[in-house]
Amino acid sequence: MNGTKFKLGMYAGIGGHFAAIVLGDTAINIATAYSAYRDSPRGAAGPLTATDSLTNMMEGWDRNFPVLQEMVAFIEQEGVNSARFAGGVAKIDSLKVEAPIQKPGKILNAAQNFQEHVDEMIRAGMSPVQGANFTGDKTTSRPYMFFKSGDVLCGAFDDIAIPRDMKRIDWEAEIACVIWKKARRVSADKALGHIAGFMTANDVSCRDVQTRPDRPGLKSDWFGGKSQDNFAPMGPFLVPTAFVKNHMKLFIRLLVNGEVKQNGNTSQFIYTPEEQVEYSSSIVTLLPGDVFTCGTCGGVGQGTGTFLKVGDVMETEVEGLGKMTNKMVEDKS
Repeated sequence: MNGTKFKLGMYAGIGGHFAAIVLGDTAINIATAYSAYRDSPRGAAGPLTATDSLTNMMEGWDRNFPVLQEMVAFIEQEGVNSARFAGGVAKIDSLKVEAPIQKPGKILNAAQNFQEHVDEMIRAGMSPVQGANFTGDKTTSRPYMFFKSGDVLCGAFDDIAIPRDMKRIDWEAEIACVIWKKARRVSADKALGHIAGFMTANDVSCRDVQTRPDRPGLKSDWFGGKSQDNFAPMGPFLVPTAFVKNHMKLFIRLLVNGEVKQNGNTSQFIYTPEEQVEYSSSIVTLLPGDVFTCGTCGGVGQGTGTFLKVGDVMETEVEGLGKMTNKMVEDKS
């Protein structure tokens, strides 16, 4: 891939909410940079379909990405401190970091997509023990996907309130990907062409109600267990697919209060992100801005009966995609 690699993010500061190109520790407002770029002799790569949000930029990503590459070359030529970008440049640590993709139409999540996680949930009593154990045999099974509300997204450094009267709040470090191109019955070998980029994610889970003691016949309560407020931190960046060398060979790591709890690798996926896209698009049409979180490795709290409490700090990291730090706080709503 020619040109400088860059990341993308959403921030609050320097005059409001804005989408940014991220170079090192600096965020450059896309709207500001695009205006300067279009007024320059270099500004011939074509128009961006949007400058206000990364979500809106997913529509037409195949046209937007080359323009962003040209803009990065222009920024480097001029220098980030150029008067051309005045008022649109800030250090990331001076800004509020928001989820890169906001208000997605769908968040699709893969359940038990690492064998070690399958096994630990069986041992913990969260999966039925009757019948044959699932051993990752893809000839006799398909991905297991569930929805999570887009309204529960939060930023990479936001606090997460422990819901009232809930005691078993768990972590699930994951890699997430974002759809840019409408997909209906897309095959796995073509699915990567529908993915704009990847993010670090955490599928925070409320085990208290994930299996409902009052309705045992209904098995899992995915809504109560997964869609509490701020239970989907993502970010801090969206890394374009072109800059992710091999999304099937990235470490996934999670620490609680500095202690390593999860340490896996995307090479351990049972179903690849592409296979999840293939399966999901056979059921529902995927649209630009839809998000997939692709499954967590072993080491969740449920496996050892260890759960998050007020004051605990989670650090979630995926290789090359950035680290999130989220503190658990009291629910004062």
